[in-house]
Amino acid sequence: MHSQSKVFRNDVLLAEKLVKDIDPNALMLKLANPARDQSADWPQATLENFALVMSKMAEVARPRDRVLLLISTHSNPGLLNINAGGKHLPPLTPQILSNALAPLNDVPTLVVLSACYSGAFIEPLKAPNRVLLTATDARRTTFNCQYKGDHTPFAEALFGQAGAENRSVTDWMGEAQKSIAAQERRRKVPASQPRIFVGDEAKAWANQPLKNWLQAPKAP
Repeated sequence: MHSQSKVFRNDVLLAEKLVKDIDPNALMLKLANPARDQSADWPQATLENFALVMSKMAEVARPRDRVLLLISTHSNPGLLNINAGGKHLPPLTPQILSNALAPLNDVPTLVVLSACYSGAFIEPLKAPNRVLLTATDARRTTFNCQYKGDHTPFAEALFGQAGAENRSVTDWMGEAQKSIAAQERRRKVPASQPRIFVGDEAKAWANQPLKNWLQAPKAP
């Protein structure tokens, strides 16, 4: 959602590859604010377009479906920043995101937030049939989101993880947490403390292999 680094759009492409490898028929709705030398072939990631995408998702998603939402951006405490063409736009707040997700409360939903301070979104976004994965706790920053980077470390640790499709959601996150911690030790940077929340109704599917969970059951 931020045009001042290439990593954020790249994260979406990395996530798309994993999902499409598991289910080539998966419906993908993508928004991005590309950096100046990236393709601008997707709709802009503005609050208005985000609301439209989430509204469409709520319209078509059925309880037997699966929803994966990835947001990758720069942030400030309690705000997911939006920047298009170098211009700062109104940010995504916990309340806006909570309201957008509310119509999906009956649909198994996995939310991945790759941003500094993203742990601040866990409490407002908690729901029984939802899993939340955040790059940091509420007070910490992450690292290596420079303009010319390939991916944010958290998104790469998840969506670029070898064998991810065979791991449960919880094990997938556990491997990502170990990878991030090892990188931080090597770089001698403060720990970002990635966080996970698993709702009570989500515990069963969070323990399934990702390749099983991401393929929605066929209609009876």
